[in-house]
Amino acid sequence: MNTVEVKIETELVAPFPVPPTRKSVADALSRKPPIVLTRRQALLRGLALMGAASVGPGLAESNSLDITRHRLPTPGLREPMRVVQITDLHRSWCVSEGFIARVVTETNRLQPDAVALTGDFVTQDSAYIASCAGQLAGLRATLGVYGVLGNHDYWCDHGRGGPAVAEALAQANVHLLINRNVRLDNGLRLVGVDDFQAGTPDPWAAFADVGVNEPMLAMTHNPFAFGALCRYPCVTLAGHTHGGQINIPFLTRSYLGGRTRYQKGWFQEPNHPGRMYVSCGLGVIGLPMRFRCYPELAVFDLVPA
Repeated sequence: MNTVEVKIETELVAPFPVPPTRKSVADALSRKPPIVLTRRQALLRGLALMGAASVGPGLAESNSLDITRHRLPTPGLREPMRVVQITDLHRSWCVSEGFIARVVTETNRLQPDAVALTGDFVTQDSAYIASCAGQLAGLRATLGVYGVLGNHDYWCDHGRGGPAVAEALAQANVHLLINRNVRLDNGLRLVGVDDFQAGTPDPWAAFADVGVNEPMLAMTHNPFAFGALCRYPCVTLAGHTHGGQINIPFLTRSYLGGRTRYQKGWFQEPNHPGRMYVSCGLGVIGLPMRFRCYPELAVFDLVPA
């Protein structure tokens, strides 16, 4: 598998000036983005997809993989550790089990201390979770493999597939953190918040027993939860957007509209301490192709600060 590695050093996460309140978190979660395309956006989306389909071979399930490396100074951390984020695998007719096996192999090569799986393991049919989870069972991380569910995990099987996805992941030794946290053996608090769109996100419960001076890292699927999560002094890992998946200048941004706010990369809201990284993800949905947006494994090297 060809790889491209990009190194990025982030700024120190500042302590929050005022602890968040339950009401401020709930209010932030109540502001949901539009998810229905207008007629104009639907037309532009069709044009974008047709344009991508016409650019030639090499787009379907690319063998290339971007490995982005990020250095995170983390207050309170006792010793360095590595977290690898895997998101949006979307095992389906257009994302093969073999592709997921290669992702697992590459992840293990990176020697993570922990793996963060941020949702959308399947697309429409929970029947695919067996092969997906079977490969994920091969992940090797000294401090464990953890995950949250994404909107498609809840929506598969006409809205009834969530329990099947969760059960298969549990059998693969993936510890789901649905609105809860776990203290890893090295002292890091890993926090999981349920999906913003299809789940029942409750950051207040997820962070309930986390001390303000403890080292922490959060994960969720949909980056629009950051309106609430930015109030906590940690980095949040998210996915969902696929980085656009098919990025045609002007057209992609036109049909996505305000939903490009957290398309990919690093984000921080004014006057709030948290930061968020949105990965481009690995799988595809709709069409078996990516354009100007390679699949991504994000590597986070946490160091004491």
